[in-house]
Amino acid sequence: MRRSKKGQWFILAVLVLPLLSFGIMRIKDTFFPTLSYYGDNFLESAKAKAIRIGPFHFMNQDGKETDSSFTSGKVWVACYFFTRCPSICPRMIAGMGDVQTKYKDDDRLRMVSFTVDPMHDTPPVLHQYATERDIDSRQWRLLTGEKKDLYRFAREDLKLDASDGDGGPTDFIHSDQLVLIDRDNYVRGYYDGTEPAEVRQLMRDIDKLLNTNH
Repeated sequence: MRRSKKGQWFILAVLVLPLLSFGIMRIKDTFFPTLSYYGDNFLESAKAKAIRIGPFHFMNQDGKETDSSFTSGKVWVACYFFTRCPSICPRMIAGMGDVQTKYKDDDRLRMVSFTVDPMHDTPPVLHQYATERDIDSRQWRLLTGEKKDLYRFAREDLKLDASDGDGGPTDFIHSDQLVLIDRDNYVRGYYDGTEPAEVRQLMRDIDKLLNTNH
Protein backbone atom coordinates (compact mmCIF):
# COMPACT_ATOMS: atom_id res chain seq x y z
CA MET A 1 0.00 0.00 0.00
CA ARG A 2 1.34 3.41 -0.97
CA ARG A 3 1.89 5.82 1.89
CA SER A 4 -0.20 8.96 1.84
CA LYS A 5 1.49 12.30 1.24
CA LYS A 6 0.41 13.30 4.72
CA GLY A 7 2.26 10.35 6.21
CA GLN A 8 5.35 11.09 4.14
CA TRP A 9 5.40 14.71 5.32
CA PHE A 10 5.08 13.55 8.93
CA ILE A 11 8.05 11.18 8.61
CA LEU A 12 10.09 13.92 6.92
CA ALA A 13 9.28 16.35 9.72
CA VAL A 14 10.28 13.82 12.39
CA LEU A 15 13.63 13.32 10.66
CA VAL A 16 14.38 16.91 9.69
CA LEU A 17 13.24 18.98 12.70
CA PRO A 18 15.78 17.55 15.19
CA LEU A 19 18.57 18.10 12.64
CA LEU A 20 17.36 21.65 12.03
CA SER A 21 17.28 22.38 15.76
CA PHE A 22 20.79 20.97 16.16
CA GLY A 23 22.00 23.06 13.22
CA ILE A 24 20.56 26.28 14.65
CA MET A 25 22.28 25.64 17.99
CA ARG A 26 25.59 24.99 16.27
CA ILE A 27 25.28 28.17 14.18
CA LYS A 28 24.52 30.09 17.39
CA ASP A 29 27.61 28.63 19.06
CA THR A 30 29.80 29.37 16.03
CA PHE A 31 28.76 32.94 15.29
CA PHE A 32 27.90 34.00 18.84
CA PRO A 33 30.73 32.49 20.93
CA THR A 34 30.09 34.81 23.87
CA LEU A 35 26.87 35.00 25.85
CA SER A 36 24.48 37.89 26.16
CA TYR A 37 23.53 39.56 29.42
CA TYR A 38 19.95 39.51 30.69
CA GLY A 39 18.13 42.56 32.01
CA ASP A 40 14.62 43.72 32.81
CA ASN A 41 14.05 44.08 29.07
CA PHE A 42 15.29 40.51 28.46
CA LEU A 43 18.52 40.62 26.42
CA GLU A 44 20.86 43.47 27.25
CA SER A 45 23.87 44.42 25.17
CA ALA A 46 25.18 46.63 27.97
CA LYS A 47 26.56 44.98 31.09
CA ALA A 48 25.61 48.06 33.11
CA LYS A 49 21.90 47.28 32.57
CA ALA A 50 22.16 43.55 33.22
CA ILE A 51 20.65 41.60 36.11
CA ARG A 52 23.20 41.11 38.84
CA ILE A 53 22.46 38.64 41.61
CA GLY A 54 22.72 39.89 45.17
CA PRO A 55 23.91 38.01 48.25
CA PHE A 56 21.95 35.15 49.82
CA HIS A 57 22.11 33.33 53.16
CA PHE A 58 20.17 30.10 53.78
CA MET A 59 20.48 26.59 55.28
CA ASN A 60 21.64 23.63 53.19
CA GLN A 61 20.75 19.93 53.12
CA ASP A 62 23.42 19.17 55.71
CA GLY A 63 21.95 21.62 58.21
CA LYS A 64 24.78 24.09 57.68
CA GLU A 65 24.58 27.73 56.67
CA THR A 66 25.29 28.46 53.01
CA ASP A 67 25.72 31.98 51.76
CA SER A 68 26.88 33.60 48.55
CA SER A 69 30.51 32.83 49.39
CA PHE A 70 29.66 29.33 48.09
CA THR A 71 29.26 30.77 44.57
CA SER A 72 31.77 33.63 44.82
CA GLY A 73 34.09 33.69 41.82
CA LYS A 74 32.36 30.64 40.30
CA VAL A 75 30.10 30.03 37.34
CA TRP A 76 26.84 28.78 38.84
CA VAL A 77 23.39 27.45 38.00
CA ALA A 78 20.30 28.19 40.10
CA CYS A 79 16.71 26.93 40.15
CA TYR A 80 13.64 26.70 42.39
CA PHE A 81 11.92 23.41 43.27
CA PHE A 82 10.31 21.51 46.15
CA THR A 83 10.75 17.90 47.20
CA ARG A 84 7.05 16.92 47.01
CA CYS A 85 6.63 18.36 43.51
CA PRO A 86 4.92 15.75 41.32
CA SER A 87 5.30 17.44 37.96
CA ILE A 88 8.17 19.54 36.63
CA CYS A 89 10.65 19.24 39.51
CA PRO A 90 11.75 15.65 38.87
CA ARG A 91 12.69 16.58 35.30
CA MET A 92 14.39 19.82 36.38
CA ILE A 93 16.41 18.05 39.06
CA ALA A 94 17.30 15.32 36.56
CA GLY A 95 18.58 18.06 34.23
CA MET A 96 20.62 19.54 37.06
CA GLY A 97 21.89 16.03 37.72
CA ASP A 98 23.15 15.84 34.15
CA VAL A 99 25.06 19.07 34.75
CA GLN A 100 26.55 17.67 37.96
CA THR A 101 27.63 14.50 36.13
CA LYS A 102 29.36 16.43 33.36
CA TYR A 103 31.19 18.78 35.72
CA LYS A 104 31.87 16.34 38.53
CA ASP A 105 34.78 17.54 40.68
CA ASP A 106 35.12 20.74 38.61
CA ASP A 107 35.66 23.36 41.30
CA ARG A 108 34.90 26.19 38.87
CA LEU A 109 31.16 25.36 38.86
CA ARG A 110 28.51 25.53 41.57
CA MET A 111 24.82 24.58 41.59
CA VAL A 112 22.11 25.88 43.93
CA SER A 113 18.47 24.74 44.21
CA PHE A 114 16.17 26.81 46.43
CA THR A 115 12.94 25.34 47.81
CA VAL A 116 9.57 27.09 47.53
CA ASP A 117 8.22 24.88 50.34
CA PRO A 118 10.42 25.59 53.37
CA MET A 119 7.77 24.50 55.89
CA HIS A 120 8.16 20.93 54.62
CA ASP A 121 11.63 21.04 53.07
CA THR A 122 13.70 21.11 56.25
CA PRO A 123 17.40 20.18 56.15
CA PRO A 124 16.70 16.50 57.03
CA VAL A 125 14.12 16.27 54.22
CA LEU A 126 16.52 17.92 51.78
CA HIS A 127 19.32 15.62 52.94
CA GLN A 128 17.23 12.52 52.23
CA TYR A 129 16.23 13.93 48.84
CA ALA A 130 19.87 14.66 48.02
CA THR A 131 21.01 11.20 49.12
CA GLU A 132 18.44 9.50 46.89
CA ARG A 133 19.71 11.50 43.89
CA ASP A 134 23.45 11.32 44.54
CA ILE A 135 23.70 15.08 44.98
CA ASP A 136 27.20 16.10 46.00
CA SER A 137 26.95 18.92 48.53
CA ARG A 138 30.49 20.04 47.76
CA GLN A 139 29.22 21.28 44.39
CA TRP A 140 25.42 21.37 44.65
CA ARG A 141 23.46 22.79 47.58
CA LEU A 142 19.73 22.45 48.27
CA LEU A 143 18.69 25.47 50.30
CA THR A 144 15.84 26.28 52.67
CA GLY A 145 15.09 29.13 55.04
CA GLU A 146 12.49 31.81 55.69
CA LYS A 147 9.78 31.70 53.05
CA LYS A 148 9.67 35.46 52.54
CA ASP A 149 13.44 35.53 51.94
CA LEU A 150 13.35 32.60 49.53
CA TYR A 151 10.50 34.15 47.53
CA ARG A 152 12.10 37.59 47.51
CA PHE A 153 15.34 36.16 46.18
CA ALA A 154 13.44 34.35 43.41
CA ARG A 155 11.47 37.40 42.30
CA GLU A 156 13.91 40.24 42.84
CA ASP A 157 17.27 38.64 42.09
CA LEU A 158 16.75 35.65 39.80
CA LYS A 159 13.58 37.13 38.22
CA LEU A 160 11.71 33.84 38.64
CA ASP A 161 8.12 33.09 39.64
CA ALA A 162 7.63 31.77 43.17
CA SER A 163 4.27 31.82 44.95
CA ASP A 164 1.61 29.74 46.67
CA GLY A 165 -1.06 28.17 44.51
CA ASP A 166 -4.65 27.62 45.63
CA GLY A 167 -3.67 26.57 49.12
CA GLY A 168 -3.19 22.82 48.65
CA PRO A 169 -0.31 21.17 50.55
CA THR A 170 1.71 20.60 47.39
CA ASP A 171 0.41 23.50 45.34
CA PHE A 172 3.24 25.94 44.69
CA ILE A 173 3.86 27.98 41.56
CA HIS A 174 7.48 28.21 40.52
CA SER A 175 9.51 28.58 37.36
CA ASP A 176 10.85 25.68 35.30
CA GLN A 177 13.91 27.77 34.40
CA LEU A 178 17.53 26.98 35.17
CA VAL A 179 19.47 30.22 35.51
CA LEU A 180 23.10 30.51 34.39
CA ILE A 181 25.15 33.07 36.30
CA ASP A 182 28.73 34.12 35.61
CA ARG A 183 31.68 34.65 37.96
CA ASP A 184 30.66 38.28 38.49
CA ASN A 185 27.08 37.25 39.41
CA TYR A 186 25.48 38.49 36.16
CA VAL A 187 22.66 36.42 34.64
CA ARG A 188 23.79 35.00 31.30
CA GLY A 189 20.97 32.62 30.39
CA TYR A 190 17.59 31.05 31.16
CA TYR A 191 16.85 27.45 30.11
CA ASP A 192 13.79 25.23 30.37
CA GLY A 193 14.98 22.61 32.85
CA THR A 194 12.36 20.11 31.68
CA GLU A 195 13.71 20.00 28.10
CA PRO A 196 16.84 17.88 27.47
CA ALA A 197 17.82 19.99 24.43
CA GLU A 198 17.85 23.15 26.55
CA VAL A 199 19.84 21.45 29.29
CA ARG A 200 22.42 20.47 26.67
CA GLN A 201 22.53 24.09 25.49
CA LEU A 202 23.00 25.17 29.09
CA MET A 203 26.05 22.92 29.35
CA ARG A 204 27.50 24.32 26.14
CA ASP A 205 27.04 27.81 27.55
CA ILE A 206 28.63 26.78 30.83
CA ASP A 207 31.65 25.68 28.81
CA LYS A 208 31.82 29.13 27.24
CA LEU A 209 31.87 30.86 30.62
CA LEU A 210 34.35 28.42 32.11
CA ASN A 211 36.75 28.86 29.22
CA THR A 212 36.56 32.62 28.75
CA ASN A 213 36.64 35.74 30.89
CA HIS A 214 33.40 37.08 29.37
